[in-house]
Amino acid sequence: MQKTLNRIIKTNIYLLVFLLPLFFLPFSFEAFEFNKQYLLFFLSSLTLFAWVAKMVLVDKEIRFKRTPLDITILIFLLVAIIGTFFSTDKISSIFGFYGRFSDGLISLLNLVIIYFLITNNLEVETKTSNQKTKKEENNYQPTGVNISGIMKAILWSIFFVILFSYLSIFGLLKSFKMLPVVMTTQTFNPVAGSLEGLAMFLAVVIVFLTGLIMVDRDLKTFKFNKTFVKMLLLFSLILLVIIDFNRAWILLLITLLLCVAIALVKRMFREDVNKLLLPILLIILSAVLLFVNSSGLQSLIFKTQLPQEQVLNQRYSLVVAFKAATENIKSGLVGSGLGTFYYDFVKFKPKDFNQSILWQIRFDRPGNHFAEVLGTTGFLGIISYLFLIVIFLVISYLFLQQNKDSLPLIMTFLALLIGQFVYYQNTTLSFYFWLFMALSAVSWQKPIKEKTVSFKSFPELALIFSTLLIIVGVGFLAMYFFAARFYLADMDYQNSIAKSQTESLEKAIVLNPYQSTYRIILARNYLDKLLAEIIKPADQRNQDLMSIYIFQAINYTKGGQVGNTYIKGATELSPNQVAGWEILGMTYRQIAGMVEGSSDWAIKSFEKAVSLEPTNAVLHTEIGKLYLTVNNIDKAKEEFIKAKELKPDYIAALVQEALIYERQNNLDEAIKKMEDLARNYPSVPEVLLELGRLYFNNRRTNDAIAQFKAAISLDPNYSNAHYSLGVAYQRIGDTNKAIAEFEKVLSLNPGNQDVQEKLNQLKTPATTK
Repeated sequence: MQKTLNRIIKTNIYLLVFLLPLFFLPFSFEAFEFNKQYLLFFLSSLTLFAWVAKMVLVDKEIRFKRTPLDITILIFLLVAIIGTFFSTDKISSIFGFYGRFSDGLISLLNLVIIYFLITNNLEVETKTSNQKTKKEENNYQPTGVNISGIMKAILWSIFFVILFSYLSIFGLLKSFKMLPVVMTTQTFNPVAGSLEGLAMFLAVVIVFLTGLIMVDRDLKTFKFNKTFVKMLLLFSLILLVIIDFNRAWILLLITLLLCVAIALVKRMFREDVNKLLLPILLIILSAVLLFVNSSGLQSLIFKTQLPQEQVLNQRYSLVVAFKAATENIKSGLVGSGLGTFYYDFVKFKPKDFNQSILWQIRFDRPGNHFAEVLGTTGFLGIISYLFLIVIFLVISYLFLQQNKDSLPLIMTFLALLIGQFVYYQNTTLSFYFWLFMALSAVSWQKPIKEKTVSFKSFPELALIFSTLLIIVGVGFLAMYFFAARFYLADMDYQNSIAKSQTESLEKAIVLNPYQSTYRIILARNYLDKLLAEIIKPADQRNQDLMSIYIFQAINYTKGGQVGNTYIKGATELSPNQVAGWEILGMTYRQIAGMVEGSSDWAIKSFEKAVSLEPTNAVLHTEIGKLYLTVNNIDKAKEEFIKAKELKPDYIAALVQEALIYERQNNLDEAIKKMEDLARNYPSVPEVLLELGRLYFNNRRTNDAIAQFKAAISLDPNYSNAHYSLGVAYQRIGDTNKAIAEFEKVLSLNPGNQDVQEKLNQLKTPATTK
């Protein structure tokens, strides 16, 4: 049994190190992070169970190697657990925010487990015969996990990452018809869902490979060793140049500068100072490429620019994090909870963010990891995290002179640390951070103390530990069961998106009743079906279906009773998620003419959304429109003014503010305001259409026609403009042009009965008495 358990521990650790950067599956909605988290969870938990079983069932003793980092790691973990208990959204804190997944408590627990598995199972050759004798007397057999094996797994993993990345970026994977769609995109790489994530990984890899070359690290039984490492370095660098992500160059530049400075201060290469030439060369190259735009190179190679990931600005990241951490005493201590940066962002994003080109994006991750730690774990979290890093760096610096072979490990950890200042953490980067921290800690050797609790002479104690092991095993099996259900749920969700199958999404909710995102999307699907039914002619609408769509859309957002089953709505599962309240408000708005009181319910729903996202100009505008439907013009005007204050160039709010004068029967003032808007925003079709409509209502038909034509010139498929132009032509008696416009509208909206009737009237000659 001992050999079997040792083999499981060794195989799982090597598999995890090799597979995690490469692992993805096309079956779930998100192919990369979601599946990497599953791999991390299954392999880490299986390895943990095998390790504990080996100690309890075979060794009959608990052996634990203590490192100087253990207490600080556990303190940081404790803060995260407490923060999860008081979280803004407990589900996101436990499992990670949907679509990202790597920022939850389960992910952090798995990474901490990996740290302890490495520090306790990585074998370091002992130099004293006394230690060997002690092991032999206790019949202790090491697991066989060693630094050479882990390094070998890392290097081969890097090789395949680079290989797949080159094949995809140059479009060579497209020729393989049987590959999943995700692999045929130019941005595909197994590390992350973006080229920027790959660039950060490559920068870390370059630091790691540079460190290996500097210390001439020789991997046992690895016949390619130095040549292979140099080739990996070259191809990593070329790929990084092609992608050209500034934050990756910053990471590379600062890390290598620090490493060279440390090497000079400690005189690590005084026997062969030329070994510092490689990092110095890379420093110069990074500094140059940091200020050189590679768009010309990309255009030359690919005839176009590579797609870019939208990453949140560093200033906004820090502002949001600080506001989140200082909101109240609880947030100051333990933050808003792991996985809740999305909630922090929508609530605390500055008003001037509305002036950026990304103003409509609700970011679920910051521009750097430290901002996320501050916002989601509070000051206790950021202090314990920084204290952990400081302890690591101090000890590493002290022992670096005695063990030069640990330089590549410490250099890589330093690169991963600096990367956290300029980029968020994905699963691969987080895993490497904890992996290299563990490998470096083991390389210290001296500060590590082994504690042993033997119960060979106490069979009662052995029975207790065996019972606990069985309980833990049953617990793991239960977790695997739910993990399998959640994965099947996401497969159904992916299927529902790909094939527009509402049934698959309903099945996903049954399999995973804790995921509010599924409910929000399903409610939106029912709302879309309702809208599709509403636009039909009145005599063709299926009132029974409309009632079902309304009922279901409200149930999956607000919650409600269906037969004997109560459906918990998205706003109940995640009451602080703005999207749920937004969909609920949209649903009530659509049924305002059918169900009495719906406008008031819609207003309350949008007001709740505004309380969660106070700087959203769109939400204020929607509330203003709803106040107009209930003839509360003063309130509507207040909301439009608020929207304009938040985003002075938000066209929808500006248009509505101008149209208020029309509601007050002041058509001349409405036209004047809209003319000002048309002068300021001459390329916005909606403004020109509304100005044309006001001209038309003021009997200025020719002016209206000119505005409708201008709107169509900007958007040839603008059906409302074509319809309005057709009505204008009909007024002046130009039947042929009116028919042409209505036929265009019908081609854009097939089956529109109202337009068809107009065409029939225009094409039927008038009868005379």
